Amino acid sequence: MPVRGIWKSRGYGWLLSADSAGYALYDHAGDHCIEFERGSVNDFERGFEAVQPQSQDGLVLRVRNDITNYHFQPVDALPEVSLALDQPRQRDPVSVLDFFGRAFAQDYAFFALRGVDWEELWAEAGTRVTGSTSEEALFEELHRLIAPLRDNHVMLSGMNRIVRSENVADIKALIAREIGVTKTSAHPDSLGKIGGFLTQTVLGGEAKTAGNGAFVWNMLTPSVGYLAVLRLFGISDSDDARCADDLPHARADHATLAGADIAALEQIMDRVLADLGEARALILDIRMNGGGFDRIGMSIAGRFADKKRLAFSKQARDGDGVTPKQDFHTEPSPRRTFDGPVYVLTSARTASAGDILALCMRAIPSSTLVGGPTAGILSDNLRKHLPNGWLTSISNEFYYSPAGDVFEGRGVPVDLETPVFVGEDFAAGYRVALDKAMELAASQSITV
Repeated sequence: MPVRGIWKSRGYGWLLSADSAGYALYDHAGDHCIEFERGSVNDFERGFEAVQPQSQDGLVLRVRNDITNYHFQPVDALPEVSLALDQPRQRDPVSVLDFFGRAFAQDYAFFALRGVDWEELWAEAGTRVTGSTSEEALFEELHRLIAPLRDNHVMLSGMNRIVRSENVADIKALIAREIGVTKTSAHPDSLGKIGGFLTQTVLGGEAKTAGNGAFVWNMLTPSVGYLAVLRLFGISDSDDARCADDLPHARADHATLAGADIAALEQIMDRVLADLGEARALILDIRMNGGGFDRIGMSIAGRFADKKRLAFSKQARDGDGVTPKQDFHTEPSPRRTFDGPVYVLTSARTASAGDILALCMRAIPSSTLVGGPTAGILSDNLRKHLPNGWLTSISNEFYYSPAGDVFEGRGVPVDLETPVFVGEDFAAGYRVALDKAMELAASQSITV
């Protein structure tokens, strides 16, 4: 049944308009309604699947090949004042600040956790921003607003700049100095540099790679295998995948890349586990995993699962409440699997969907996490489109462990903590967690 009508999401701050000609998505906060995506009926079908067909009670959609359910309720009409895609941007600084402040106040889920009084900061910014404030000054004001959150899923993009609410600047600077990685760890330019470092530092100069450099593996010893996974998207054999430096914004493009990556992953993991077939223990290194699709991480975890187990649950902020909770499980892949002990190496640069992969592996009894807590940015980054054409992103989702723990901000904990990023001798420091994993394997009567 085709989707028709006007719908308001629970949480997420979206409005959806759909008719026989196509659909449009809007960011909505206060009196602001900003169209950010428009497409044909075919684009909608490529991008979305209906989990629950529309009725008078509501509609539940999911982006194809992804995991999150979005709940919508019918509304009578769009707000009277809406900014369409084909209209000039509204550059009034006061209006931009108003939308920015309202969007965070409405949807950001972790002010208390981060120790930030948003209303106070927003009001203070309002005393400095006027109709004559320059673009440069406005950008700095918005950056000043988000900086105290120390949440790397919160960013501001505009004026050919991207700034983040930075929480790991010192580690990024260290990695840049030691490996030459100056962009995000998931950027295509970074994969070769990180892969080369791992090949020399961990694997003695010989490694196999796949997924456009995202997967690096080989045997460490005759009985211990090693697999590093550097990102969880852009792993299929296409120009779009090879060049991808972030998840696509348009839902149809997102679904297409995810579908291709899911198919590619199965082939990659078949090859990896065949090559490591003699291993009695395996080290899964995600210390510099920059994230991607949660579903890719869940599929990797399925190669090590013994049975279906609850891995995590999630729900989004919805005003003073939350959206319906979703449960997600790890379960054994029907393809080749590994049933020996797995030592998962994590760090503060295990981020986003990398956090989720760590959370999934934590639920598997044969898995031991070694290194440092993950980045603690589990929430999807909810993009918001400002009236002047700039872009920001918001952490609005709660991810829960099977025990009900929320690791946002503090990271998925490890079973055995070791140093990871050591400035005095970076390569030696990076080997500490690896060597500890090898010791653990030996203690389980595995000849290393």
